[in-house]
Amino acid sequence: MRLQEIMNTRVLSVGSQDEATFAWSRMQRRRIRHLVVVDGDRLVGVLSDRDLGGRDGAVLRRGRVVADLMSSRVVSGHPTMTLRQAANLMRGRRISCLPVLDEDRLVGIVTASDLLEELGRGSTRPKIQAVRRTLRLPAGSKQLGGRPVVRRRSHARAKTGRARHRKPDSGKRAPFAREIPRAAKRHSGTEPQNTPAHIRVLGVRLAPEQRTYLRRKLGMKLGKFASAVERASVRVEDVNGPRGGIDQVCRIKVVLSHLPSVVVEKRDSSLDAAMDGALAGVERAVRRSVQRTGARG
Repeated sequence: MRLQEIMNTRVLSVGSQDEATFAWSRMQRRRIRHLVVVDGDRLVGVLSDRDLGGRDGAVLRRGRVVADLMSSRVVSGHPTMTLRQAANLMRGRRISCLPVLDEDRLVGIVTASDLLEELGRGSTRPKIQAVRRTLRLPAGSKQLGGRPVVRRRSHARAKTGRARHRKPDSGKRAPFAREIPRAAKRHSGTEPQNTPAHIRVLGVRLAPEQRTYLRRKLGMKLGKFASAVERASVRVEDVNGPRGGIDQVCRIKVVLSHLPSVVVEKRDSSLDAAMDGALAGVERAVRRSVQRTGARG
């Protein structure tokens, strides 16, 4: 996917000699975090809410013009640049927005939130999966210029047309339980399905399938450590509400038997990305804690 497919073409701008307080007011009215700075038709800088001092920056903005606070070293992208190239560029330069230029003409803008949201949807996965399928094709495949390969479906599938169901999770990778009565709780779990995981939601709607996803992933990530895990709790929260930004937080706490509890928190503009980041982080943290104890023993 290219930047021209996700960029915002309605770019808001300010002049380099406009007052900083005017620029801040414009950001607040439009609920945005970046403005491009122009001098006539020429792009001369980028202004972010951080440059203006944020909500507590009234003193910094007073009596200043945009040119005093803007970033004049502009890093830009091209409409045909891929999302991965743009993400690497923004990460390498430590910037959170990318003006898009076509032959020195400003045609759009892409922010870090735009990239994270699109990558979180998996927009680049179909292409990657297609490449992987091609690499797995036999040498005689028609797609590689050889003779066509005929794959036969099983009789039951050919008759019903149904896709195969996902194999059930093994005992060591089963989803964590919703609730277990306190009297039935053990000091340490022996199986993932007997390990309780409490999910708490604050200021955000969590769909039933997302709850199921969390419990299943907890079992897949932590099932191999179930003998050391007593229980887990997950809290997902929208800390900024309608103001937006990188405000989706997922916090996972794992209570271990005879070990300090493990707490991992991840924040992202996408709730799914925050959950995935916290799940990956808690697996690493629990592994380190359990392995460290084994090394001492």
